[in-house]
Amino acid sequence: MKILLSILLAAALGFALGRSSPALAHHGGVSLTLGAGSPMETASPLTLPEGGLVASARMEYAPFRKFAFAEPENKDSFTFYSLSFIYGFRPYLSTGIVVPYAVKTQDTFGTNQGLGDLGLNIMLGFHHEPGKGFRLNRAEDTAVALDNVRKTYLALTGNVTFPTGKNDLALGGEVAPDMQPGFGSPSFTLGISTLKQLTRDFGLLAETSYQLFTEKDHFKFGNEWRLNAAGVYELYGRAGAFLQTVNGILELNLLHLSPDTENGQAARASGGTILYLSPGLRFSFPGIQNANLGVAMKFPILKNLNDESEQQGTEGLEQYRLVMTWSFFF
Repeated sequence: MKILLSILLAAALGFALGRSSPALAHHGGVSLTLGAGSPMETASPLTLPEGGLVASARMEYAPFRKFAFAEPENKDSFTFYSLSFIYGFRPYLSTGIVVPYAVKTQDTFGTNQGLGDLGLNIMLGFHHEPGKGFRLNRAEDTAVALDNVRKTYLALTGNVTFPTGKNDLALGGEVAPDMQPGFGSPSFTLGISTLKQLTRDFGLLAETSYQLFTEKDHFKFGNEWRLNAAGVYELYGRAGAFLQTVNGILELNLLHLSPDTENGQAARASGGTILYLSPGLRFSFPGIQNANLGVAMKFPILKNLNDESEQQGTEGLEQYRLVMTWSFFF
């Protein structure tokens, strides 16, 4: 039955990819071949074992819907790449660095691309067990050792980005903030995530975060609030095999964007609220340095955008988002 479900979900995802146009990243959890599987967007609260290192790469591709009012300058697509390195200092404390690269293409004008803003993050992991209360994670509570359906896992996270990316590149003679690889000023994010493994094969995760942008040259990007929920189910598992597990993922990702501000005033045609539906799959390959491959599609299913008739090339108006991740545990 699990194999059949796996085949059906893979076929559905392949069908969606085949019907779409040819071809950053927020989140995701620690993606390992051992322990509970993690979603693609919803942050997992699982910390790494002491001395453990995860290296991962991520790609996110978003082609945008085009409208007559924006011709001939419709934004065509954004592609975000990133390299991440996460290290376990203690079973309850993991830290990481994210190095992004952005490619942003606009009809007629061409493409801006380059390194984005370097990010640093920290995660404090703890759990709750009935009869024992809250405790910081120990070795048996980390991502590679998790095997306890009685505990509820939680984590507090913090992230800061530094303005290391280019933010003054011109397209068509104009320096547009949303077409730059970098934001031009620091940002700060706080979040909390939780995981409850209901059975050996099925876990539920939830997470919320708030990202605060800072002003540069009288311009500030709108702050972002995210609320994510995910279910992860082991569709296939075979210990010792080249392909050890296949996890099915289904997520709801809510994003609220405050309007950008210019000279202290809210900018028109910016900001809004979007709900995404994100089905995906994770494949684990223990024989390749504990490798993990994730693939997901994000579809905007509900949206309420400010001055929507004037927006193009923004969240909520993409045709879809294709997200792929590779990770390796050392």
